[in-house]
Amino acid sequence: MWTKFLKERSSSSHIMYYVLVYYPEFDGKTEEDIKVFRRKYDPFVDSWRPHIPFIFPVACSEVEEERLTSHIETVLKSWKPFPIHIGGFRKSWDHWLFLLLKKGNEEAIALHDEVYTGVLSPYLRRDIEYVPHIGIGLFVRKDAGYNVLDPKKVDFDAKLYSQALKEAESLNISSFDTVDRLFLEKVIVKTGASLHTHAPLNDDLTKIVSSKEIKL
Repeated sequence: MWTKFLKERSSSSHIMYYVLVYYPEFDGKTEEDIKVFRRKYDPFVDSWRPHIPFIFPVACSEVEEERLTSHIETVLKSWKPFPIHIGGFRKSWDHWLFLLLKKGNEEAIALHDEVYTGVLSPYLRRDIEYVPHIGIGLFVRKDAGYNVLDPKKVDFDAKLYSQALKEAESLNISSFDTVDRLFLEKVIVKTGASLHTHAPLNDDLTKIVSSKEIKL
């Protein structure tokens, strides 16, 4: 999903970081279909609502919260809400199944690029293509040692992915929404947490501790 976590270690073995996301709205059936699918394949199902990330996680120790908030507010002031059409799938390099944007993709990329100016410019990953997406499943082999804080290429579970992709395609997801606000989330995660595809994370491993809505 996210390719690089900037680490902030503490004596309590937790890391605190910022993320910037949009939470799409779905009709009731689509929302339930995605939830059931994620329950089977997404270890973050109990920790995150389906979301489109606009920045990779940044350690709270790296950027002062007031400066970051002010920067994002300044960027978003020049933007108007834009429509999106959610549908289609793609596998990421680290074996997540992405639900994609059929419309609004270019706008999302442009917004991502603008956010990564100013105070966030040092944290832009130029080596990784930004793909606007909703992560709905992780497909690594059991005990592959996938680390939520520092994801790397690990053993791919091709059989499970093939099964899940067929299931996802059968849902015929085609959802329309408008990006009119983003949410700056502060999240705490226990360090050293490795994930298995079939096991949702516990609340003590990852938790949103604060959220700020910023409108376009």
